[in-house]
Amino acid sequence: MHLKFWNKLQWIKAMKIACGAVAAILLAEALGLQSAASAGIITLLTVQNTRRETLTGSFRRVIAFGIMTLLCGAVYTLCGTAPWAFGLVLLLLLLLCYGLHLEDSIPINAVMATHYMMAGGVSLPMIGNEALLLVIGSGIGIGLNWFMPDNLHKIKAQQHLLDEEIRQILKRMAGQLLQTDHSAYTDACFRRTDACSQELHREIEQFLQNHTWQNEISFAHYVTMRQEQCLVLRGIYHQIQKLTAVPTQAQPLSRLFSDISDQYHAENDCAALLEQLDTLHAAYQKMPLPDTRSAFENRAVLYCILTELRTFLEIKRDYQQAYGNEHAA
Repeated sequence: MHLKFWNKLQWIKAMKIACGAVAAILLAEALGLQSAASAGIITLLTVQNTRRETLTGSFRRVIAFGIMTLLCGAVYTLCGTAPWAFGLVLLLLLLLCYGLHLEDSIPINAVMATHYMMAGGVSLPMIGNEALLLVIGSGIGIGLNWFMPDNLHKIKAQQHLLDEEIRQILKRMAGQLLQTDHSAYTDACFRRTDACSQELHREIEQFLQNHTWQNEISFAHYVTMRQEQCLVLRGIYHQIQKLTAVPTQAQPLSRLFSDISDQYHAENDCAALLEQLDTLHAAYQKMPLPDTRSAFENRAVLYCILTELRTFLEIKRDYQQAYGNEHAA
């Protein structure tokens, strides 16, 4: 129970925020800034889960700071610095930030508005003071967030896990082609691949967010390719469920599934496997037509499976031609 709690606790992020806030306050005090403690709060609000969130949040905070300073300059000059004047500034700031989708910038800028109020209004020295607090707090927050733990190893591990799940699906299909009783053959394996794909998507999204300028990472397409293959395998699964007998043609098709399972890895371009499939297809065409309805139906199912299997291999071939070995695995 306690171990699970500590595993979930983002202690790295907490340590970074605490240390960064102290550093920001000390630096602000060393520079003789008023309200130096606000620099620590800005650091707290700056540090986000990813680098991109941190940068975009800081940019929004700067925009909101400009808006807040203009509002304070106008309202405090015209209405004085009574509490109700601050309320007017806050009302206008809220409306503008909501309208411009700067909601996350409201808290710290509202605090800075009180600094202007307590200083008797907006002046160039106060603008410089508040701007430096913002620069110090945001700068330290961005600097801390730049050293994010890299989750590339998790992506690699998750890719290998997804590939292994699909490999096992292919192996099971090879066996099911040679059986007539499919009552124990369920689609539970696809629920596992779905969960694995979703987790992989989350890890890749986090990687992209933390590597701010890299928006076209080829392994982001890798998981999409594997998901497309899983959809094809689902179709094959439903076809196998229709088999009521084991035609002689099922034997070489089962061996092909086994070969694909054995050779299923990230770098395989599927060229040799597609040639093997073409050879099997040509052999099927030379075989005599079935002479019973049941044999015809089962042969038709095998043909559908062979067609789906070609699509399965072509998906990987097309991916390999487009991205080669550039993916993270």
